[in-house]
Amino acid sequence: MKKATGFFLAAVVLQVLILLGVPARKAYTRMTGRDVVLKVAPVDPYSILSGYYVILGYDISRPADFPNAPKFEFDEVIYAIVEQQADGLWKPVSIERELPKNLPANRVAIRGHWNDWRITYGIEEFYIPEEKRQVIADDLGKNQAEARVEVKVDAQGNAALIRLRIQDRVYE
Repeated sequence: MKKATGFFLAAVVLQVLILLGVPARKAYTRMTGRDVVLKVAPVDPYSILSGYYVILGYDISRPADFPNAPKFEFDEVIYAIVEQQADGLWKPVSIERELPKNLPANRVAIRGHWNDWRITYGIEEFYIPEEKRQVIADDLGKNQAEARVEVKVDAQGNAALIRLRIQDRVYE
């Protein structure tokens, strides 16, 4: 009987560890990551699916915005190198296959997945509370050029979306 109880407890502990592990990476990135501000490119405030969210695109999501980008395989892991500009925004510089070491202080590598028409980083969905859904959608529609996101990027290049800023308004 004690052996069965041990197996049961081990199974429960394993399941709890798996459940905690899923959000742990984003929590780690939020705690240890470096602040990066990205300009929001095309925004689709009307793509509302399970739960309310908007789909965000970025200048760093378009392969064409990276000068001399090599060809990659579909869903290949890449590292987008972005550089902080004088206005505080981070702009695309290059794409690498491996996580670069010893980047200058004004550059960061963000881990993403390549496909032929866009690069995804896991920060494309911004979830919206139901009561603010229409306000945020209207704000994005009217002020798309001023929309920015703040993300944290950890030492491994993982990104976590922190907040959306539209002019002086902050949505978290």
